Amino acid sequence: MSNVRPFALSLLVFASLLVAGCGEDAASGPSGASVAPANAPLFVSIDTDSSSEQWKQAGALLDKFPGGDKLIASALDELSKEGVDFQRDVEPALGPETDIVGLDLSGEGEFVGLTQPDDKQKFDDLMAKGDEEVFTRELDGWTVFADSEATLDEFESARAGRRLADSSDYKDAIDQIDQDGIATVYLNGKALADTLAKEEGASSAGLETIFPGGKIPSFAISVQAHEDGVRLEGGAKVAEDDTRFTGENFHAELPGEVPGGALVYLDLNNLEEGLSAARDALAQQNPQFDQDLARIEAALGVSLEEDVFPLFSGETALYVRPSLIIPEVTLVTRVDDEARAMATLDKLVSGLGAYLPVAPHASDVDIDGIKAKQLPLQAPVSLYWAAFDGHLVLSTSREGIAALTSDDNRLADDEDFKRALEQADVPDETTGFAYVNLHDAISSILGFAGAEVPSDVRANLEPLDTFVAYGSKDGTTVRFAAFLAVH
Repeated sequence: MSNVRPFALSLLVFASLLVAGCGEDAASGPSGASVAPANAPLFVSIDTDSSSEQWKQAGALLDKFPGGDKLIASALDELSKEGVDFQRDVEPALGPETDIVGLDLSGEGEFVGLTQPDDKQKFDDLMAKGDEEVFTRELDGWTVFADSEATLDEFESARAGRRLADSSDYKDAIDQIDQDGIATVYLNGKALADTLAKEEGASSAGLETIFPGGKIPSFAISVQAHEDGVRLEGGAKVAEDDTRFTGENFHAELPGEVPGGALVYLDLNNLEEGLSAARDALAQQNPQFDQDLARIEAALGVSLEEDVFPLFSGETALYVRPSLIIPEVTLVTRVDDEARAMATLDKLVSGLGAYLPVAPHASDVDIDGIKAKQLPLQAPVSLYWAAFDGHLVLSTSREGIAALTSDDNRLADDEDFKRALEQADVPDETTGFAYVNLHDAISSILGFAGAEVPSDVRANLEPLDTFVAYGSKDGTTVRFAAFLAVH
């Protein structure tokens, strides 16, 4: 298989690092989709307009990191080793948009590039600076380039039908994202399924256990620079309204019940359905899986489907909070039957004890009036669990259980948490979300590491603030987004 040569692709990467200028806004959406064939498996569009607002924002973000200038200098130095000057050779050679179209995703892949050079001679000169020849053609006002005439022939042949901009799969996916980002990526689900079938032997029955209707959806992803961080978002339309892996929207209530100050927080709902689907997928892939699982369940005295998975039928949260020696890790899940939940966990822990290097036994403990169990692991760590107020709680700390009954601030009242969700534009209902207080988590790690961390590393970690990711669903439309906040 042929590739757009590494030299040409590296220029796109360097351009993405370097065109952080300022000026007018770029045009809306990837224009190259009107040139690419409708059946293209992959379409990547990069904003290479050095005057776009996106790169103005990206440049401002990069300036917040002390090492930003060094990164730019290093990239420029790598270009100079190729005999290339960015302002003289690269900027005028690329148009406001540069795209990569994948024609074949199997093996090494087969790709072509698209751009509308500001200066065609500069583009030709730039391509000539490498060791390998680049072939070009002019199509619909665009310069198309690849490493062989055969690849360009294949591209033209694929264009004999409809164009990507007219594809319903493409439009359904791209409409779910902000199309004015630094980069957008579209992946054709059918092409991916065909590649998996050819390269990995994936069957339609195997895909059925994971994807609604057994069809991998086409999806799009965009990356956008904002004045206070970087946002990544994606979306797709699935074949059926199947919630096994996509989940259903819900309003998270546990943030109003768990203690504040979490460094990491993950909130999901109805994991039972997803866990059961994952079990079915494993059984589909391995004919011996059911027999092996039955032996394990018999030894443990619990059934995954009947005992363990139902523990996670409601809202579940996993979070990490700072503690004196090591961070506290706590799992909280809502349960309907507290006694049954405790009995299931007791049997599970007892069964697993037979497989531990040291087989400790759980003992009864009282934690601020809560009847709990304690299982010593490795000093000074123990595992504690209890069921109360409609929750099953497991924690590596007594405080993890005690804090749930105290009157201290809740996570929902935590200013860092509220600000992070607002910056990430998290809707009131999601299919689940994750939150990381990077600033406090990194400070804790650096404090533990001490002088072993170089000062320049510390300085470049300092601007990182929070990270939030979430999913949402509307019928057969699924979306996800992530936001890295920088201060």
